[in-house]
Amino acid sequence: MPSCLLLDVSLPGLTGLELQKRIAVERADMPIIFITGYADVPTTVKAMKAGAVEFLIKPFSDDVLLSAIRAALERSLMALSREAEVRVLRTVTRLYLVANGRLWRGWSLAG
Repeated sequence: MPSCLLLDVSLPGLTGLELQKRIAVERADMPIIFITGYADVPTTVKAMKAGAVEFLIKPFSDDVLLSAIRAALERSLMALSREAEVRVLRTVTRLYLVANGRLWRGWSLAG
């Protein structure tokens, strides 16, 4: 399912940037929209360089938030579509190799 995460920069116990790093380990494809009431340039740059899709400064309008969410979900959907295409290509390649009597050695398309 397409997804995105709304993440405040200030969290109890850790920062939003720290959580972003933790999430990236398992879900590098997860679009993250940061929100904050206390923006500074270094924090914004760190978040964006680490892959955030948007950095919204409070107060912001509902339209701005909804637009950011819509864009993040579209990005997520595109990533899922690419993953699905790769899975299909891998399956077709394996079937081709098996049909031609070649041994399949791993998941590499170049294989």
